[in-house]
Amino acid sequence: MFISKSGTTKHMAKYYEASGKFDYKSFLYFILTSITILPLLGLVYAYCIWYIPFIYINFIIAAVLGFIISWFTRKIVIKLGKVRNTTLALIFGLLAGLICMYFHWAVWVDLVINAEENYGNSTIGITVSNIKILDVFALALQPDTLFSIIQEINKYGTWGLRSATVSGVFLSIIWIIELLIIVGISTIIPIATAKEPFCELDNKWFKEHILPAFNYVENRPEFLANLEQSNPETFSELKKVENLERNHSVFTLYKSEKGDNYLSVQTRRAKKNKKDEIEFNEIDVAEYIHLNTELVKLLPDLAKQ
Repeated sequence: MFISKSGTTKHMAKYYEASGKFDYKSFLYFILTSITILPLLGLVYAYCIWYIPFIYINFIIAAVLGFIISWFTRKIVIKLGKVRNTTLALIFGLLAGLICMYFHWAVWVDLVINAEENYGNSTIGITVSNIKILDVFALALQPDTLFSIIQEINKYGTWGLRSATVSGVFLSIIWIIELLIIVGISTIIPIATAKEPFCELDNKWFKEHILPAFNYVENRPEFLANLEQSNPETFSELKKVENLERNHSVFTLYKSEKGDNYLSVQTRRAKKNKKDEIEFNEIDVAEYIHLNTELVKLLPDLAKQ
């Protein structure tokens, strides 16, 4: 059995596991984020999808919003709040996405109410509108009224696709997909962050160091077995790679002031898509595996090659 200085007990594999603890300040950080940043993101998103009349682009914008929400949740709530509890991280991420979307709905409904002239043709067009901020707050404070108006809008629709107005079940499906994209992305990243190595003795997150790319690890099972056994020959075949458009491996080292070290390794195999663009198939070889001091000392030398 292995007991790390980060305060967690491990078996022979020596993988880091989050303690499940958190700082109660994380709730304060979440509240502050919910009443400042998330409403602003909902406002910007509402205006974006109102004035960009392309549904496919709107789905991309939804994904971008999800990543932005998760970034703020990760940096402010999870990191500053020292959340090492994945269930709590899931709840924070889920609520952050829903709160942002709720304010977005309040803004979007007010845009519908204040809609003015339409510019364009039967294929594509935009409708000029601006919100009345006090009305938005009134809608946000009256969820029954807000969702009642949304139901009415759903019956008739506000935009079209190929000269046909989108409404009813089809519009509901689009809204559900949009919600799932945003909330899904806003939830996944905070959960992953809560799993990152944290030193319980220092009460600090481990410092993350992304090393220069190394050559592709061909025999992943053997490499992982050597890592688990702290074999001195583990890195013997690694060399620095300059061309990142080729197959390569990414090493991320996590270090604490108390001397503990954890390593994550990911392989990336390059391939060309139908547009002749480079894409990568990514495989996690190891995630947060404990690394002894002798092996850690080899990594800087490898990076200088």
